[in-house]
Amino acid sequence: MKPRRNPIHRHILDEIVKKVQMHPNYADLQNQFALLLMVEGKMERAEIHFLKAIRLNPKYRKAILNLGFLYMEMRRWEKAEEIFLSEAKRRPRDGFLHHVLGILYLQTGRQKEAAARICKAMQYHSHYRDYYSKKGVWQRGTIHLDPKAESLLKRIHLHPYAQFHNFVGLNLAKRGKFAQAVKELKKAEGLNPDEFIFHANLGTVYYYQGTYSKAIQEFQKALKINPLYGMGYANLSYVYGLMGRTHEALRYMNKAVRLNPQYADLHYNLALLYNDRKQYRKAILELKKALRINPDYLFARINLGVLYEDQKRWKEARREYRKILRITPDDEHVRKRLERIS
Repeated sequence: MKPRRNPIHRHILDEIVKKVQMHPNYADLQNQFALLLMVEGKMERAEIHFLKAIRLNPKYRKAILNLGFLYMEMRRWEKAEEIFLSEAKRRPRDGFLHHVLGILYLQTGRQKEAAARICKAMQYHSHYRDYYSKKGVWQRGTIHLDPKAESLLKRIHLHPYAQFHNFVGLNLAKRGKFAQAVKELKKAEGLNPDEFIFHANLGTVYYYQGTYSKAIQEFQKALKINPLYGMGYANLSYVYGLMGRTHEALRYMNKAVRLNPQYADLHYNLALLYNDRKQYRKAILELKKALRINPDYLFARINLGVLYEDQKRWKEARREYRKILRITPDDEHVRKRLERIS
């Protein structure tokens, strides 16, 4: 079930080839090129470039997993098993890896081992309990692997083709071709509905299209699959903020900050939401956190200075404005504000 060629794919993929020739030492480009070769059925060449990507970056998980899926496509089961077992050893609580191993064992007729891995997938990720129930694999609290359920689960080997459509969709979105991007990302979702990032990417395209209700649906799907996806909560916050629903925006941004406390941008956006709701003390605290992470974050420092000024805390406002002028001495707007309160 390989993707059908069309002019859009060909144009984007030709660009990848040129980029790889210009930058042969970029692991990400080698991975993308290998994916292209795999989609075109050039499996041996794809293997060479996945291996190049991994040599350039031995911790490049996406390329490692893609190589595993390539070996599954080539029916080189021992090689595929070696890769996924190694990854599962590194991340023993990753339900996805146990899920993939379960599929691999089904492919090779090892039902007992497949059932054990499927149990682990459910143990470490509750999402898989719903997934296996829908597929008819998990019935009344026990594993049930009939031929129909097995054939449905074996579709996991389409994972790299889903990545291909995801990659094409993102490229189209960067070019502003949102309608075509949506079609490609929906193909990616259809092939692998359990990959949270495909839902997140589709949500982002809907967001830029201004189709906010659909964006919310996709971000929520991503978060159902991966509740620890901090940027998913941030994206929901941005959408609700644009819709004027600041209560929901604030709630989701708080979740994003709790999951990603090291992101200055998230503290900054949380501060803006607190400011909108006239919770000035909390806004100031979040701006200070953003500035501790990035002392040169000018937008955060300007907003902090303005907040101090609005509350007639002249000394603190002057301090922030002077720090800004040390970074950008030509900022006339800030200079005038400083002169006015001095």
